[in-house]
Amino acid sequence: MLGVSNVISPQSLSNLLGKQWYRVKAALCIMLLMAAMPLCFIFTTCVWLFGRKSEQHDYLEASLRRTVLVSGLAHTKGLHIAKTLGKAGHRVILADLEEFGCSAAQWSCFISKFYTVPDLNSLDGSEAYIKGMINVAKTEKIDWYIPVSHTKTALCDSIIKQRLAEVNPRIKCLTFDDPKLTAILDDKLLFLEECHNLNLRVPYFKKVYNLAEVREVAKKGLFLNSKSHYFLKPLKPYSEDRLNFTPIPSDSTEFEKFLANYESKLNRDCPYLVHQFVKGKEFAANAIVSKGSLQAFQVCPCSPMQIDYDVTKHPEIKKWVEGFCKAKKITGCICLDFLEDDDSGEVYCIECNPRLHSCVVSYQMKPNLEAALRGAMEDQFQLPMPSEPSASSKHVYWLYNEIAKLGLFQQGIGEFIYTLMNGRDAVFDASDPWPFFMLNHYQMPVMLLKAFMSGKRWTITNYCLGQLR
Repeated sequence: MLGVSNVISPQSLSNLLGKQWYRVKAALCIMLLMAAMPLCFIFTTCVWLFGRKSEQHDYLEASLRRTVLVSGLAHTKGLHIAKTLGKAGHRVILADLEEFGCSAAQWSCFISKFYTVPDLNSLDGSEAYIKGMINVAKTEKIDWYIPVSHTKTALCDSIIKQRLAEVNPRIKCLTFDDPKLTAILDDKLLFLEECHNLNLRVPYFKKVYNLAEVREVAKKGLFLNSKSHYFLKPLKPYSEDRLNFTPIPSDSTEFEKFLANYESKLNRDCPYLVHQFVKGKEFAANAIVSKGSLQAFQVCPCSPMQIDYDVTKHPEIKKWVEGFCKAKKITGCICLDFLEDDDSGEVYCIECNPRLHSCVVSYQMKPNLEAALRGAMEDQFQLPMPSEPSASSKHVYWLYNEIAKLGLFQQGIGEFIYTLMNGRDAVFDASDPWPFFMLNHYQMPVMLLKAFMSGKRWTITNYCLGQLR
């Protein structure tokens, strides 16, 4: 007779089959990348042999060069910042979490050393990561610390800034002075409340912990206004409802059917916001700030997966960001999401992330971005006006992402060729070609192999972030 422990429940069977599917996907992607590797290797080698001297670098005078520790190198944005500094003549040290020890950035010729520090884990939380980063800073005798934070390390990087000030007060850190401020900016509700208190325009919002609280909001007649659209917005990052903007119905029967979809999701451990929907274009604003003064600023149109970028100008968004950063005396990297109402043209800020946005790749690795970083790090070099990428900047893409879109029939061959002819790859650099090869044929295959071994759930290979999502 079979024991209870030998009986597989439908849920367990579903999870088991799901894991096998994700393993199959990972294996297929690995095989495709392996097939493309010889051709990419030959191309990269030719570029390295004949094209790497094609670019002349404007090194700073020796008195302006610093030893800089940069973190977050799995992401293209981290590599972009590190190479911008390296091309200016700074000595650049890289450090990242152990789980990203395969980072392609370590193969850049503009990097001096690469370290790994302990992952954040459930035993000691962030302490091992913090101590690891401080040890690297002390070993290398750094002048600047520029964390290109992961989602989970932004708060830790603020703590590192405080502790480095105790170790060596002359070390400059491009991150927020107070971990409490970082926590506010990283919390959707606290951020919106802060904006409301500063009289900066944001949509209507109300936090709810259960369906009963949603019903209480309905009783006040909020959803009866035909001119407004409200939806339930998850507070947890990467939630399955992140892109679900289904309007909350006003009809009582439809309302209850709507709530039934959230019965197993919305609870004390997983709260949502009743959030006003603003119909319009979405933009991301990215800023490097020192004591409330913008040193670098850019705006880009948003796309669902954020894996290609264009530059646009938007004075109203810039005015909003300047007001917020000045009021909070921000020092650090910050990105904010905005919606421009189709009817009124007014802009509403909907979210903040206390870290650098990947659209920084729209900057060429030229002196203007280095000057903005230097102005943020040292007061005597502050820029009177923020550096902005040119409005004529080329469209930025990731080649293997474009190939995947073509293979999955998400774009046609004409669109693919147009993108390649009129844009530029975010990672490829004729003067430093190996990070391009290693991202596509080492870092991503390692991530896929880990997914194959674990059976983890994933949707896309995100070359921008250098990991699976």
